[in-house]
Amino acid sequence: MRGERGGGAVSAPMAICVLAMIVVIGLALDGVRAAQGLARADALAEEAARAAGQALDPASLTGGAAAVDPSAAADEARAYLTAAGARGTVTVVAPDRIRVEVTIERPTVLLGLIGRTVITSRGSAEAVLVPVIPQGGAP
Repeated sequence: MRGERGGGAVSAPMAICVLAMIVVIGLALDGVRAAQGLARADALAEEAARAAGQALDPASLTGGAAAVDPSAAADEARAYLTAAGARGTVTVVAPDRIRVEVTIERPTVLLGLIGRTVITSRGSAEAVLVPVIPQGGAP
């Protein structure tokens, strides 16, 4: 036994523990990526809805009300989503309300081993135009 160094063998329980740790870390990474995807989808929907809310209808402004131009608002929101690399739908719910729904996809880290290669996240937001009352008090 003198001079022998053990041969570098790994015990079966240690190998199983290391494999289990790798799986847990991979699943945690995929879980974090899913949560980040949800937050990003919501943020993109909010910003696209804000961009759409900037497309005001000039005719409504001369009448003293604020309303969006439906086609221009939808175009603005879609342009924002395209620039951000996301896809989504834009709906002008009312003259003063725009709804945006966003879908983004991100690759998985470990779930691909069991066939799930993409994490799909969805978010939505609405922008509502708020009339501003001048400092004099009367609109």
